[in-house]
Amino acid sequence: MGTINGPYMSEEQIREYLDRIEIEYPEQLTPEYLTRLQYAHITHIPFENLDVMNGIELSIEREHLFNKVIREKRGGICSELNTLYNWLLESLGFDVTSYISRIIAKTAPLQPYSHRVIAVKFGDKKYLTDVGFNFDHHRVPLLIEEGLVQGDGACNYRLERDEILGWIMYQETSNGWRKKLAFQESPQIDMDFIGPTFYAQYHRNAKINKSFKVSIHRDGEFIAVREGSYLKEVHGIVNVIEKIESRERELMLIKDIFGL
Repeated sequence: MGTINGPYMSEEQIREYLDRIEIEYPEQLTPEYLTRLQYAHITHIPFENLDVMNGIELSIEREHLFNKVIREKRGGICSELNTLYNWLLESLGFDVTSYISRIIAKTAPLQPYSHRVIAVKFGDKKYLTDVGFNFDHHRVPLLIEEGLVQGDGACNYRLERDEILGWIMYQETSNGWRKKLAFQESPQIDMDFIGPTFYAQYHRNAKINKSFKVSIHRDGEFIAVREGSYLKEVHGIVNVIEKIESRERELMLIKDIFGL
């Protein structure tokens, strides 16, 4: 049995996955469990683009992702992590729909569709969940409801409607509200993210193929090696811990801090 994306994980695979992120098998599928599941994921599995930077072709084929991320204890870029996470959610029995979104950055406010986000439905409510973002982002699923301010213990978030972009997610930072991403509620399946994955790895305008980018949420903070710096983000504001002066030092930090 499975979905349009393919067969479900086996029970053995589900338990391997949950062991990897140190969370128990759910007794019930609730928003509370989804919250704990997302947080466990983003604190155990890093975002990382090592394969991109080392010239290793990416694949979002499910068994490949399972071996890479769960058995080899690696991380991945957004389409890898959220494709694998989507498979877990489907296999556990959650009511899941994936959407494709645009990242919104101060330096690039309008970007092509590239990032997978996931909506999980409970009754008449839908929650936005995401484990594949390379910046400080919502640590808990967000109820998809316009104008509602929702906190995750570190930052506040809200969703607003836009005539062109659909839903826009905002993060409240020390400098005010900032747009993070935008998505339309148009269902997508695994194969729809092959193109964005190829774009991320090879296109000259992609942001993910220029330098090492590794990050994780740890001890209540978001830490990263990104664009030549070892840094943390607090309330959406970047604080540089160390400016990295050499490739050797960069690789050492990635190994020592992230275990990669």
